[in-house]
Amino acid sequence: MSHDDVMQLRGSYQAWALGFTSALLMSAGFITFTMPAQADQAIAASPAEAKVNNRISKRIKNPAIGPDLAMVVMDAQTQRIVSSLNADKPMLPASNMKIITATNALSTMQPGQAFTTKVLAGSSPGSIILQGGGDPLLSAANLRALADSTAALIDHSQPLIVNTDVNLFPKETNGPGWTKGYVPSVVSPVSALAMLGDYSKTPVVHAVDVFIKELEAKGLSAARGSELDASADAAQLASISPHTTADAVHRMLLDSENNVAENLFRHVALTTNYPPTWQGASTAAIANLNALGINTAGLRIADGSGVSRSDRLNALALAAVLRLAIVGDPARFAAMFDPGSLPTSGIDGTLDSKFHRYSSRPSSCARGAIRAKTGTLHDTIALSGTVRDADGALKVFSFLVNERPTSVSPLRTRQAIDGLASTITGCW
Repeated sequence: MSHDDVMQLRGSYQAWALGFTSALLMSAGFITFTMPAQADQAIAASPAEAKVNNRISKRIKNPAIGPDLAMVVMDAQTQRIVSSLNADKPMLPASNMKIITATNALSTMQPGQAFTTKVLAGSSPGSIILQGGGDPLLSAANLRALADSTAALIDHSQPLIVNTDVNLFPKETNGPGWTKGYVPSVVSPVSALAMLGDYSKTPVVHAVDVFIKELEAKGLSAARGSELDASADAAQLASISPHTTADAVHRMLLDSENNVAENLFRHVALTTNYPPTWQGASTAAIANLNALGINTAGLRIADGSGVSRSDRLNALALAAVLRLAIVGDPARFAAMFDPGSLPTSGIDGTLDSKFHRYSSRPSSCARGAIRAKTGTLHDTIALSGTVRDADGALKVFSFLVNERPTSVSPLRTRQAIDGLASTITGCW
């Protein structure tokens, strides 16, 4: 993305955010929350809500959940708290952080905004530059298509040097709070040129290797050059823009894809004119939530995926963000709720029944009824999403378990939380 592109998007973002925030301020009290009540003190305005609160109050006392639970069940239309416990307590969110990343991405970038990977002419004969555009879904097939287009324009009679420009993002480093055991098997250093699913310490090297291999398949003799900063007036030879913001959000939410999340985390910073460093992206994330009317007191956003041990969210903020997405401006955030985006209980993504989610009592009765983001660290289980209660009223919820009891398996804790979400439907 060029500097001009960044500034243009920044201007569009500021205009949209100003108008949207003003609309929120004039809407039905979106940004004024009542302090959360304990589960047995919540305000229930209907028999269905009273039953939900009563049952959840009892069912949270579960040895598979343990004592460190924060939760909120909120009516999406009225913002009424149906049931809550420790609602504003800062908690490790695990991959529930991706709800924040998705919201920030869709509120600062157009859903159809594409990520572009380019091939530029080098400064010397026989050299080209493969320039990463931060496409979080870049594939080997995409690099093959780019190599095909490039090969059609290159003189095959002389050796080719393939240089790289990955300066859209800073040099790859691990995120703050990432533990050694997570890198690179769970999350990789962030690069502007990396293939989807490449969990390694050298994603740029792998991407260039694939590109060179595809050039050679077209009869070219190609070798790796150096990393450099392409000149602003370098001629473009070829480009591909196969993926959009919405595509990235879909994949991130459905499969809880950490590398995609960290890539979007940087793009939000760029789009809102913050440096795409860890600190810059963190500042951008908090600033954007504030612009959307979300209370960020006590929140810490160290990364975009939720892998960081430094992250802290609370159940009330997650419920508020989900309410914003599904009620406040549903058109803007539609990509979060498209088919194949937020997982559906027992159907797909990380809530697929093959992972033993919503496949047995007591949660199987809610199969297909819940859209929610999962989250797992070794001591954390999280689930936040949307569901309709027995009266058909739309609810948003967040359940965050920290210090997960080690006497039970993580699956048992997940299934206990699935049961709490099922309780909201009235089917259990």
